[in-house]
Order: sequence, then C-alpha cells, then structure tokens
Amino acid sequence: MNKRLIALTMAGALAGFGAGSADACTSMIFKAEDGTRIYARTMEWGASDLKSEMMLVHRATSFSSALGDGKTGAAWKNPYGFVGVNGAGLAYATDGMNEAGLTVGALFFPGFAKYQEVKADELATTVGNVDLVNYILSNFKTVDEVRQAMPKIRVVRNAEIEKEFGMPLPLHHIVSDATGASIVIEYMDGQLSVTDNKVGAMTNSPGYDWHLLNLRNYANLTPQAARPREIDGVSLAPFGAGSGMLGLPGDFTPPSRFVRAVAFVNTMIPAKNAADAVNAASVMLNNFDIPKGLVREGTPEDFHLGYTQWSVIADMSHKVYYYWTMYDRRMRSVDLSKLDFAGKAISSFPLDKVRTEDIQDRSADFPH
Repeated sequence: MNKRLIALTMAGALAGFGAGSADACTSMIFKAEDGTRIYARTMEWGASDLKSEMMLVHRATSFSSALGDGKTGAAWKNPYGFVGVNGAGLAYATDGMNEAGLTVGALFFPGFAKYQEVKADELATTVGNVDLVNYILSNFKTVDEVRQAMPKIRVVRNAEIEKEFGMPLPLHHIVSDATGASIVIEYMDGQLSVTDNKVGAMTNSPGYDWHLLNLRNYANLTPQAARPREIDGVSLAPFGAGSGMLGLPGDFTPPSRFVRAVAFVNTMIPAKNAADAVNAASVMLNNFDIPKGLVREGTPEDFHLGYTQWSVIADMSHKVYYYWTMYDRRMRSVDLSKLDFAGKAISSFPLDKVRTEDIQDRSADFPH
C-alpha cells in the first residue's frame, strides 16, 4: 500500500466513518467445478424505497452522459445488449450483465470516493459516475477490455442526478467476466485505481486495498475445528462445531462483511455445476441480509435505515441473471439467450409483480 493510499485511508477513517452511512452492499465471485462462473451481490439502501426495475437495453441504444450544469459528456451506441437493475425509476443500472457475460455492480463508497473534475476540452470522453455501469455493460465484453479503457475516460460526479436519488452517490464498482477475471474500480482523491479482485469479495468503505490488508487480522481462521488441548490434566475441548472460525466478525460493517464474504467464498465446497453454484450463492447471500430496523443511521429520533432491498446472482457462463427481493424471496431469472437485443427502446418491469411472498401451499400433498 503506497503512502498516498495510507493517508487517504486514515483520512477516510476519521472523516468518512464519522459521517457514516446505512447503505451497504456485499458482492462475491466464485467458480463451480464445471467451470461456471458466478457473481452475486446484495443491495442495501436506506435513503428510500428504490422501487427497482429490471431493465432490458438493446444493442445500438443511443446514450449520452449528463454531467450536470447543462453539460453533456460522452455519447455512444452500445454494441452489447444487457439487463440491469435500476433505481428510482431512472434508466441507470446499479447492477447488471451483458450478453457477453460481463457483470458490473455499483457499491456504496462513502468517505473515500472523490471523482475527477470536469474539463471543458474533454467532455467527449467524460462519463458521470451514475452512468458508469451502463457505459461498461454497453461497450465491453471482458475485464481486460475494461481495464484498458478506464484510463482513457474521465469519471465525474453529477450532483443534479444525486438529488433524484435523494442523497450523494459515492460509488465504487466490481467488474467480472466469464473467464473468472474480476477488478475493483475506485476513484480516490481524483485518481483512478483499478485493482485485481483476487479474494472473490467486495463490500464498501474503506478502499479495496485496505480490506486486503485487514484480512491479515484473521489469518487464524480455518474451517477445521480447533483441536482439544489439555492443561495440567484439565481437558479443554471446543463446545461444538465452528470453533475454527471463532473470531469471524458477524456484524454488518463493511470490514466485517468483507472478511465474512472472503471466508464463505474461500471455504465453500466447490459446487458441481451451475444449478448447485446458484444455490450455493443464494445461501451465502442470505447471511448478509439486513432486516429493516437493525441498522440505523442518525439519532434515535431522526434516522434512516439500511436494509436489503434485493439480491442478484449472475451465471456469467450461461448468461442467466437471477434475483429476489425483500418482499418475495422466490428466485426469479432472466435468461439472456431468450431475449431480443435488436429492439429500439429501453424496456423494464418491476422486480415484483405483487409485493407479497409467493408461498406454495403443500397441504394437499399428503397421502389421502
């Protein structure tokens, strides 16, 4: 970790953590034995009901990035169609997968995200930060392509769009593809940082490098049970299963969720195929669900909540995008191979037809 990053981390720990945020997300990536690549994440948001929709963006859709103050940045037509989950009824994907199997997730990054400045002579290569998911999914099919492209654009904040979401949007991004490559994109102090995601997890603040360093505090964790010991004839045996993971943090702070996600991904029994991998991902994601009311930011009298509004799983190998919501935990899917990406306009549908749990009544299945 270089001196600049250490200074940023310490400053953020003092300034960003003090401000706090109840908006949190957790993401993971892993591979099944048959080679299937899986990306999964939760979406926590407390400022409002996101009222998220599933968007279908066709090939050759015309985009232009609004930068605020009447300025318009990069304009493009996408060579790749994609699906994504938006927020606040706006056509900005917060997460998604394109027809090449590339996935992008935007996660909250408060206290640390600081974007580049708008330059009048570089508007044609400038993208608003809330447009970045759309931009990447539109234009690239591999992580390597994204890695090469990021230094060629400027990414800036658009305060006008943030008002429509109801709060500032400091973000960082995880990008993964069907080869298993994954990177984390962050802007700190106006500088771009692109880091290989080697441990298969990402959460929120501080920066990704800090989380990697913090893992050294948990080098003792192991899925194996602790061995019994004896002191002067007194047997000291674990009370039960899980003793090797004693010390695994269970709270919902970003550092703790990062450690927990790394532990889950790197100790799981490899899934045999895509179906097993999707099931394994859903089980792991369930451990990061935040019930509405458990996490509050502000004073006891005036606060906003952080809670899990939806979760997604992307099978990047077979191009299937799964999701469920806080209202209905039944898993639903969008198979990109069944979609027509040759349409003309962005279309969408609400994640839930009805915000009620889809419970199957099995009472009549007992033998008569």
